[in-house]
Amino acid sequence: MVVGEAEVCEVSYDPEVPCVAMVWKGYFTSPRFREANERVLAMIQETRATKLLGDVTNFKLIGAEDQRWLNDDWIPRTIKAGLRYVALVQPVFYFNQVAVQTVAQRIDPESLVVSHFDSPQAARRWLWGAHRYPGADAGEPG
Repeated sequence: MVVGEAEVCEVSYDPEVPCVAMVWKGYFTSPRFREANERVLAMIQETRATKLLGDVTNFKLIGAEDQRWLNDDWIPRTIKAGLRYVALVQPVFYFNQVAVQTVAQRIDPESLVVSHFDSPQAARRWLWGAHRYPGADAGEPG
């Protein structure tokens, strides 16, 4: 890790899409990783969001135990809270690419649709269009 590089998980709500957005940067210990994910879940519950944009471009690694926790605990709770669509921006770090793919492969696509993108803009466009009716007159987000 670069000296001075902070571990960050920014959580926000994007009303244009609408979706909860999380941007991960750096390396997280397991407790900090789980705490950050709990903040994401709280925002999903608070906003009743059905869509999540996860930008994991600069996230270093999800450990094996945390991968299991995501699949067995956190993701089922997000689905119960109403989450239906996830757009993930691909990580640049190879081992995290593998970790993200491993977690995504264990998700039932009937319960939660997960798609992968090369940029946050492409992920937002996909989420914006997810579950919209043909002929909707709302403008596409930038």
